[in-house]
Amino acid sequence: MSRSMLVGRLITALSISLLLAGCAGTERLDTAMATINRDYSRLQDEALLLNIVRRSVSLPAHFTTVTTIRGRSRLSAGANLTLPFGGDAPSDFSFNPHMAIEQGPGFDVSTQDNQEFYRGYVAPISTTSLAFMLRQDYAPELILSLFLESVHFQGPNGTERFYNNPSKIADFKRFQQVVSRLVDQGITMESAFLVSRYGPELELKQAPSIDQLISARKENLAVSTRGNNRYQLTESVESARFCFVRPQENLFKLARCKLESRKEFQLGDPDFFGSVGGGRVYFEAEGIGKVELHTRSLAEVFDYLGECVRVQEANGTLLTVRTHAGQQPIIRVEQGMTMNAMVRTEFAGDKYWIPKGPAGGQSGAVLSMVSQLLAQAQSVDDMPINNTINLIGQ
Repeated sequence: MSRSMLVGRLITALSISLLLAGCAGTERLDTAMATINRDYSRLQDEALLLNIVRRSVSLPAHFTTVTTIRGRSRLSAGANLTLPFGGDAPSDFSFNPHMAIEQGPGFDVSTQDNQEFYRGYVAPISTTSLAFMLRQDYAPELILSLFLESVHFQGPNGTERFYNNPSKIADFKRFQQVVSRLVDQGITMESAFLVSRYGPELELKQAPSIDQLISARKENLAVSTRGNNRYQLTESVESARFCFVRPQENLFKLARCKLESRKEFQLGDPDFFGSVGGGRVYFEAEGIGKVELHTRSLAEVFDYLGECVRVQEANGTLLTVRTHAGQQPIIRVEQGMTMNAMVRTEFAGDKYWIPKGPAGGQSGAVLSMVSQLLAQAQSVDDMPINNTINLIGQ
């Protein structure tokens, strides 16, 4: 074989090695990103379970978040090629390819010890968030059990109050009967617009001009006529209201869903059936009655789940809700040796875990909903710099 042919083959081998190195680098990067996503979701689930366990023993919940994930991937490849030159050179050929890959993600982890986070954490869960949950494939019985603290009915014969209290089994069962009563009549939520006055009534010598009306519209305001050259600015805010798809009771028939049209309500309308601030939602029909729902905050949801775990540990009782697959536990947390675990964590030297599959009941759905609501409460705007930790992992 001539030297030129040998050199050509060596150069070809070098090119192939570099191409393979590039493929290997890309494959390693894809694998690293998949690992990051899997590990991050696992850590997030473990943190949620840990806080539920902490609340079950009346300890405060602690929250951290990964604000930034920075990937680092460096690839270098090459080869050492030795060729003889000249007639007197020894016939020594050497070809030594080499490749180096450096990868490792960087994480910014921050504690959620700031006012902005806790403001969202202790605020009642918004009706728009509840509407989003009810549009998902979660059991409506689970959503109402998780996010409603109590239901009050007022009628000609007096007032009935139902409390969603896991520590009192009789109260919990009575509340589940009310939940079934609401779900059987198709309780859901629909978008609505809440119209309220913006500022005082205005007295103008002439009607607002087109430019003024356009300027008001840009600020999401409208101008309504009150008569005698008097005008009122109003603000329309998109919200959500409870309603019934297949109502059977007279009170609920008046709260039938109006899915075919956009519906506007004035602030203070008794038939709005949505929140105007705080955790109180009510619907009232004169001469028939009133239904009032009290919603929880995310902090109270963690308290509720902690109470469910406490009852399970103390009495061996699993608190269940009705689903399309029958009665299933709201959440099931086992203690001790992990068998077939979906999520596991350690606390105070003990192992806690949620069973995988049907044995876990609605635990997976609970973690999913709580995770989504927790993400809404988290923000990186006001995170203190001195609480930021940089972790570099390989």
